[in-house]
Amino acid sequence: MPSLSSTNPNLTRRIKSKKLIKRPCLVQSLLHLSSEGHLEEAVGSLHLLAQRGIRLNSRILSSLLQKCANSKSLKEGKWVHLHLKLTGLKKPTTYLSNHLINMYLKCGDYIAARKLFDKISVKNLYSWNNMLSGYTKLGMLKPAMRLFDKMPERDVVSWNTMVIAFAKRGFCYEALRTFSQFQKSGIGFNGFSFSGILTVCVKLKEVELTRQVHCQILVAGFLSNTFLSSSLLDAYAKSGSLENARALFDEMPTNDILAWTTLISGYAQDGDMMSANQIFDQMPEKNSVSWTALISGYARKGMGHKSLELFRKMMVLRINPDQFTFSSCLCASASIPSLKHGQQIHAFLIKTVSNPNTIVMSTLIDMYSRCGHIKVCQRVFGLKDNKQDVVLWNTMISALAQHGLVKVALGMFGYMIKLGVNPDRVTFIVLLNACSRSGLVQEGLNFFEKMAIKHGIYPDQEHYACLVDLLGRAARSSDAIKWINKMSFKPDDRVYNALLGVCKIHGYVDLGREVAEKLIELLDP
Repeated sequence: MPSLSSTNPNLTRRIKSKKLIKRPCLVQSLLHLSSEGHLEEAVGSLHLLAQRGIRLNSRILSSLLQKCANSKSLKEGKWVHLHLKLTGLKKPTTYLSNHLINMYLKCGDYIAARKLFDKISVKNLYSWNNMLSGYTKLGMLKPAMRLFDKMPERDVVSWNTMVIAFAKRGFCYEALRTFSQFQKSGIGFNGFSFSGILTVCVKLKEVELTRQVHCQILVAGFLSNTFLSSSLLDAYAKSGSLENARALFDEMPTNDILAWTTLISGYAQDGDMMSANQIFDQMPEKNSVSWTALISGYARKGMGHKSLELFRKMMVLRINPDQFTFSSCLCASASIPSLKHGQQIHAFLIKTVSNPNTIVMSTLIDMYSRCGHIKVCQRVFGLKDNKQDVVLWNTMISALAQHGLVKVALGMFGYMIKLGVNPDRVTFIVLLNACSRSGLVQEGLNFFEKMAIKHGIYPDQEHYACLVDLLGRAARSSDAIKWINKMSFKPDDRVYNALLGVCKIHGYVDLGREVAEKLIELLDP
């Protein structure tokens, strides 16, 4: 970025070519550079205006700040802010302050944004909502909550922002509580007011809650909103209430691709591929997402050949696959398993996608692992530049363990920790299973005991099931029972099934009978 005393060569040449310099020409030149996408050059020419005492109006300045915000150009945004100070606007108007705050927040500099916010002598509602939205988009819920509580007044935007923020971050019950307060406030809803609460419905998968929200949307008069109807459809489908989903679909005045695809996905996830296929065939228009929904459904059902057949049809129709399509097809190849098909999809992936995401890379590793090519798995893993996603590590560690390279797998976990990648609950399921298969009892116990202390991950039912399997395979069923008795929650069928498996391996008839009775109690309480 040039200094305020430096000159812009291109702009200077234009100025010298004219005998008479007119102030509007300088401004016009800056606007032209900005509109052509030359933001750095446009901002760099501000010093010429400052030298000639030309002050830009608020509309032009706000436009420049908005372009800096949209392109996340913090450096240029700071120069515009400096220009304001040098041209006598050390204390910008509320209007310009709001644009400055927006720029800083979109560029991630919440400290500078908050300083500006605190300096505004007369804050309007937009100022509060602007700062609130910035905090939530940066995932800073605690500062957002404190700010929300301090607001002298709130409107529908303020409430929507908080409900959506809680829902997206997984604080479902906090989102419900805030939505309830929103209702009691007497402020009317708008088209975005139900977005957050529908996200909660999808995450909690509670049919009754979805029905209640459905009624509220109907009463509020927003059921004709296609986006909300499709989201409601998704909530019903995710909660397993496909009858309600289908009834809503049939009542919708217009069904767009999103609605059709949501219904297909719902049936596919429920395993009803016949209904999913029927809906797919009735679709007036299909895109890659709708094809992928059907392909992934067949792959999950263990019908890999059908998934690959659909993929071939998709290619014949020249419908471009997205990364989720590739991931589903690689899963299908792995389920058969078919190295030939997997390699063909891999080759097509290389031709069409320059930077595959973590999910695609993980399914690629899994496919080669299931086809018995662990060295190719390691090469694929090495190709990924950004290895900060734990999903990639989990897949690679699992692949190594499945091929009997348990020591290498455990070493990879240590390397992952050194690189600063935080493990998740799946990581420890993979590690415990690896130790169980190879008889590394003490190592498995160490992982189980340290997962909460060192990594803040508390064991759930699946972790305890793995631990029972680990100890049981080593003929330490008494230790397994001790751990079950120590559980802070009641064991479910996964834990008892693991113990029943141990009884089958070692012929523990009496213990097996007791465990079977426990399982019957769970199934028929």
